[in-house]
Amino acid sequence: MSGGSGNEEHMLESLTVEDVKRISELAKAARDVRDEILRPVHQQDLGQPKPARGKHDPAAALGLDPVPFDHPTRKVLREAIDALSTPARRELLALVWIAQGDYGAAQLAKAVADAASITDLSVDRFTSEADLHELLTKSLYELKLT
Repeated sequence: MSGGSGNEEHMLESLTVEDVKRISELAKAARDVRDEILRPVHQQDLGQPKPARGKHDPAAALGLDPVPFDHPTRKVLREAIDALSTPARRELLALVWIAQGDYGAAQLAKAVADAASITDLSVDRFTSEADLHELLTKSLYELKLT
């Protein structure tokens, strides 16, 4: 991506906004499949105590595990992430961290630099995140890249 907008600190270098949006939509489709599979499962069946307050998704820790590995939606998501270069995966991880509040939007370059020290940039690292769609959407919004 070329600069010139004055927001160079908010620019992605190895990952395009279109890539992020595509992965986000694929993650949403996989999450929808997961939610449909889990719909008949009650909170008590997951062995989680009822939260005191606030939003709580007892199935979040399951990531996309309930979706069969060979399910088309999971397969396409895995292939899209697998096709990314290592620098693009670092940027994807940085976007997740920004959305989680570990870094601010103005710290994208630092988040990407810190992601360089992460040795596990496997597809599973990303597909284990049930809220990947929401996180990527939020980070694009925070970076004003939507």
